[in-house]
Amino acid sequence: MSKDKAKEFYKQAEQYCHFIKENVVTVDLVPFLIELLMTLYISAMDFPETQLETDNSLLDNSETDSVRLSDQISATYWEVFNPYIDEYPVCSDLIDDLTDIAVDLKKGMKEYESGRYGNAIFEWKLLFNNHWGQHIVDALRALHTLRAQ
Repeated sequence: MSKDKAKEFYKQAEQYCHFIKENVVTVDLVPFLIELLMTLYISAMDFPETQLETDNSLLDNSETDSVRLSDQISATYWEVFNPYIDEYPVCSDLIDDLTDIAVDLKKGMKEYESGRYGNAIFEWKLLFNNHWGQHIVDALRALHTLRAQ
């Protein structure tokens, strides 16, 4: 079960990482990027419970791809972190959102590539719950606004 789920998600993560590495995000590409992000989010919601198979991690944070936006898309947008608390909005960064998603996905991808499928799912799920899942939600709000204009 873990191997099949990991393989399916790995392909989705690879598609996303390839997309942001190879493309300048234009207004025309926003709907496809939204689809990629939603697919990742929905798939991550369905991760099974798993434990680390080994203690030693293969994580290497030295490799990051640069996200490029067209001049038509502003990288900054306004965000409220907790919609249930009356607080002032803060400035957020779409490039940071899209980059952090890729960085976190690659951590699980390295585990998958080494044949450690349970570790891959563990990394993806842990980081989804604690980091990149929130970046997807934030990016989707900003991208949806661009798409709807």
